Amino acid sequence: MSPRIPFSRPARAEVDDELAFHIERRVADYVARGMSPEAARTAALARLGDLEGVRSECTELLSAERRAAGRRDWLDDLRQDVRHGVRAARRAPLFSLLAVVTLALGIGANAAVFGVVKSVLLDALPYRDGRRLVQVFSRFDASKLDRSSTSPGVVGDIAERARSFAGLAVFNFGTFDVAYADETGARTLTAASVAGGFFSTLGVPAALGRTLGEEDGQANVAMLSHAAWQREFAGDSGVIGRSLRIERQLTRVVGVLPRGFVGPMGDADIVFPMDLRAAQRDPSLGRAQNYLSIVGRLARGATPQSAQRELDRLASELAREHPDTERGRGFVVVPLRDSLVGETRTPLVTLMTSAGLVLLITCANLAGALLSRTITRRKEFAVRIALGARRGRLVRQLLTESMVLALGGAAVGLLLATAGLAVLRGLALPALPPYADLSLDAGAVAVTLLAALVTGVLFGLAPAVMAGRWQPQGTLRDETRGTSEGHRSRRLRGVLVAGQIALALSLLAGAGLLVRSLRAMAGAPLGFTPDGVLTARVQLPASTYGTPEARASFFRQLEERLGALPGVRAVASVTQIPSPTMSANMLRIDGVTLPGDGPTFIPYMAVSDDYFALMGIRLARGRTFDAQDGPDAPPAIVVSETMARRYWPRSDPLGARIRVSPHTAQRWGIVVGVVRDVRVDPALPAPGPMAYATNRQDFLWGGRDFLLRTTGDPTALVKPAQRALAALDPSLPLRDPRPLRAIVDERLAGRRLPVVLMSAFGALALVLASVGVYAMFAAMTAAREREFGVRVALGSSRGGIAATVLRQGAAYMAAGLALGALGVVAVSRMLAGLLYGVPPFDPIALGAAAGTLVLCAAIALLAPVRRATRADPISVLR
Repeated sequence: MSPRIPFSRPARAEVDDELAFHIERRVADYVARGMSPEAARTAALARLGDLEGVRSECTELLSAERRAAGRRDWLDDLRQDVRHGVRAARRAPLFSLLAVVTLALGIGANAAVFGVVKSVLLDALPYRDGRRLVQVFSRFDASKLDRSSTSPGVVGDIAERARSFAGLAVFNFGTFDVAYADETGARTLTAASVAGGFFSTLGVPAALGRTLGEEDGQANVAMLSHAAWQREFAGDSGVIGRSLRIERQLTRVVGVLPRGFVGPMGDADIVFPMDLRAAQRDPSLGRAQNYLSIVGRLARGATPQSAQRELDRLASELAREHPDTERGRGFVVVPLRDSLVGETRTPLVTLMTSAGLVLLITCANLAGALLSRTITRRKEFAVRIALGARRGRLVRQLLTESMVLALGGAAVGLLLATAGLAVLRGLALPALPPYADLSLDAGAVAVTLLAALVTGVLFGLAPAVMAGRWQPQGTLRDETRGTSEGHRSRRLRGVLVAGQIALALSLLAGAGLLVRSLRAMAGAPLGFTPDGVLTARVQLPASTYGTPEARASFFRQLEERLGALPGVRAVASVTQIPSPTMSANMLRIDGVTLPGDGPTFIPYMAVSDDYFALMGIRLARGRTFDAQDGPDAPPAIVVSETMARRYWPRSDPLGARIRVSPHTAQRWGIVVGVVRDVRVDPALPAPGPMAYATNRQDFLWGGRDFLLRTTGDPTALVKPAQRALAALDPSLPLRDPRPLRAIVDERLAGRRLPVVLMSAFGALALVLASVGVYAMFAAMTAAREREFGVRVALGSSRGGIAATVLRQGAAYMAAGLALGALGVVAVSRMLAGLLYGVPPFDPIALGAAAGTLVLCAAIALLAPVRRATRADPISVLR
């Protein structure tokens, strides 16, 4: 490499000197030819031409050449520093391996969490101009429902009278299963129903064929998802126009959705059109049933706030026009992303913060390790400075060594993050919005690499700056005399130890609070016994089972066949399994004015006679359903205890007349019993009201969930149950057979995953902090070994030496705990909205976190204390 020449003078000055030199040479030449000095100078300047132009051009050329030389020099230095960094890592393979592994854990955790956060909170929605999309909910204050579905009649009112929306995407809440049969047999597809303007409002084109439109409302047509098109038809473009047998009816395929499209209702294999006109014309059912979701595209100039004001005015108008159904209805306008993300935002931000704290602990840990390593190399650095090495170059080299380790950790961390996200994809997390893409895209990888470089600077800066401040004379003299480390490096080690303890305490406290909350949530009584129960759904197509008598006869025969299977103790059926998303119907009580302004909605289901006994739902008073509740008898109703307390606070509900639309063609029902409460949402501490009817009297439902209480493993009954169904109708699939316990556990999955990850981060922080305490005090003890040997030689007891090290360790731990208390306050407040049955400053969780951390740190101190007390004064003095 050619020797580097520093540019000590500005480019303009050098150009001026060079031009002056040439002008003077030319003047001298003209004078020698006989010109006068004045004429010679005039001629020389004339020969040169535009002096200012030449000066400017030469200055620019010289500046560009200097910049290019500077870049070449910088790249040469960087290459040299990287080579030194790689060689330094190879000289200490064990240290480098541990550093890379530690960094991989910290960076990998951050990369995985950031990949999820970026997909859910930062990336654009997978719809055209998603920022202009909002979701419109119905609000019923009387029922304490602030984000409810909407009726077909109200959808028509919004479409006709609201000017804030350029279009509405209307769809049936959630997805459902349909039976698809071909020459290979019957199987289940996940389906969704959408109104005509759905795809145009979202701005989603068809990948093949066309999308569904307003003209398709009553036609037997559908669109396939890209995945179903590939899976069922091997990507055959000839599927357009083909008729499929869905629910025993021929349905023509008109289009294929784009790859990866997921609607706001969730992922679906097939999408059907929905005709709302018939329901909207019905003066009763068009407004009494709320089962539709609305996504609106804001018109030009409209905002969510202006749309909210317009819908508030519309709600007042509807209450005057339709008081029976619309009084008390309000609207809530929410940006679509906020609606889809829901309560997931706080856990994601919490996990991102936790992963960041783990990375900070990693930085502190490695900073201490690098500080120890730098101290052992201080003689090397002192010699290099004495021989003329620039301190800035030395600092840069040490930072480059840190970044080599950081990039190595980032490479391994990205692999770990990719594997972790693959595991999360396999879990099909219900808490995440449907559009979430659990993968690392180019943006996430770039941010991870940038974070790795910043991490390298963070943990490498302090050792590098300290090395750059060493004076060669003093350092070489101390090395010759074996002097202990200085107070500055000792204080820096202490700050790093205290920082790790503080951060670890914050993470452990948060993990402890979430674990306690999850245990309280999982341990709270459900009101029923889910263990040992198999559930499966059977949906009867209206084309074959179009009458109530046909449906009742089929379900009765199936229940008898299932009850005769070996290992089945009891069988029951229900129109919908208790869940947080179960449908709610309008409640009316004869002679009673319900509290609140407007209609009241409560969850409602039709059950078989044995349902309460099978589920373990105890009777509080009155009776449950039996043979006397036949089709011709007065409709019988059973209510929950919460419903009885809320609507009959001072009287007995037995014998009361109520109507739960659309129960038995709007007939009044008689309350015959009160049963214990059932918690349909484990995340909510208080159960809500619920009403039950008997399926002997309610034939409006074409589908039922069957529950089989077994003597053994519930999954062992799946195939026998399928055979029993096939014996009655081989074209019907047994849908979604699985244990009831799995369904209950799935509802906790959204709360369980943050707890698991937070606990993992807390455990990792505990390990890193313990290792950091051990490593730093071991290095500090080794650096002060000569001091301890001299003190022993002068008469100090080994107990006194141990007390010195323990006192220093206790001081750092106390400082870390005091600093960590501030972090605990912040973490507790952040998690307050996620806790169930646990106060934010729960003494058990916080005490366990502090105790565990102190115990582990104390254990980590034992080895350095033992080494300090075994310092041999003779060896040290020699």
